[in-house]
Amino acid sequence: MLYALIGYGVSNRSLCKMLVKMGHRVFVSEAKALSEQDRRDLDEMHVEFEDNGNTECVLKADWIVVSPSVRFDHPVVSKARERTLTDLDVVLNIKKPGFIVAVTGTNGKTTTCHMFEHVLTKLGKRVIVAGNIGNPIASVRDEQLDYLVLEISSFQLFWSKNLPIDVGIILNIEPNHLDWHPSFQHYVESKLKLFTFAGKRFMHESCRRFINERWTDVVSFSTAHLVNEDQVEFRGQTYPLRNGFLKTHQNLQNLSAVLTVLESLGFEPRMVLEALEDFTPPQHRMQLVAIIDGVHFVNDSKSTSAAATIAALQNYQEGNVVLILTGRGKNESYDALVAQIKRKVKHVVVFGEITALITPLLRASNVPFRVVENMEEAVFEAFRRASRGDIVLLSPAAASFDLYANYAERGEHFVRVVESLKEGA
Repeated sequence: MLYALIGYGVSNRSLCKMLVKMGHRVFVSEAKALSEQDRRDLDEMHVEFEDNGNTECVLKADWIVVSPSVRFDHPVVSKARERTLTDLDVVLNIKKPGFIVAVTGTNGKTTTCHMFEHVLTKLGKRVIVAGNIGNPIASVRDEQLDYLVLEISSFQLFWSKNLPIDVGIILNIEPNHLDWHPSFQHYVESKLKLFTFAGKRFMHESCRRFINERWTDVVSFSTAHLVNEDQVEFRGQTYPLRNGFLKTHQNLQNLSAVLTVLESLGFEPRMVLEALEDFTPPQHRMQLVAIIDGVHFVNDSKSTSAAATIAALQNYQEGNVVLILTGRGKNESYDALVAQIKRKVKHVVVFGEITALITPLLRASNVPFRVVENMEEAVFEAFRRASRGDIVLLSPAAASFDLYANYAERGEHFVRVVESLKEGA
């Protein structure tokens, strides 16, 4: 069997080693230049390759394994769509390492996956997170697991053919990645593809409008409700909630998904909430960095879409947020975000490519804003505009790629600038 791997990032690098070890022939096609180390590794494995472009050489393969970043309308791959797969298809159909819980959605995927991992581990189960985060799927093929938790993106779902998923969860669907998907409907259909694979289907009630009557067995869940500072209501019952990280709007939705699914698998909600008492979300998601002169600095760099920033703003009172927007837009509308900003935000500081997109809307809505050149200026300006009790919130509403390698690098820069501000305070 000959496999062509389009793209040679972490996942396909791991898959290549697995396929060679199994005795399959592999051809690697990379659009960018391969590193000298990658070239040496491929030569040692006797794997043929091309770089600096994808040619029709890949069409000679029996199966074409596509990296998620490859566009849906790729001129070469489009000629062989019936033979395209993802690394998830290949690995999971060779050997399924455990009961598979797959999570997708516009916001909250990573945190939800780690919540599942945290709870199940504390309850004595063998569990690994893989897919769009964590371990490359090929690296967990030989594991003996109770549960495999997969984060799956819309890109991965678009390219996937047949995934043996036991439980599929859709957290939410809002406009995103419209620089990759040709339309919002295309994005929605890619997300819903998860349900064609899943044995049991779960979705937030806000998504039900997308499925019509296609699946009649979908279990809906609503967002858990805070009764007070220390209690949460779930399915009509009140439970103690001792983890402050879980009290944000998005994490209450994530929590509802975890409680609903695990209850269906036989785990009592009280047991799940107790296991989550010491859970810490991944960084760059509503992360309190510092309090300086009574001003709270919050790093939400992972919010790379308008919908994510809207969700972040829902955690705050009206008029006490100074918001930093930055990054590269994804061809989405910012109208709803600007409406939320007008209600919640006292001042906006903006830099990067999003400036040209967002400032006309802010001006038309009479939202006060200031354009700056970089993160240092943004943090200093935001602090200058903030009063005691206010929030300086980095929730960019756009991708990081105009100025940073990824959202984590952007968030870390914000943290460093805030820490320098703290030292000088």
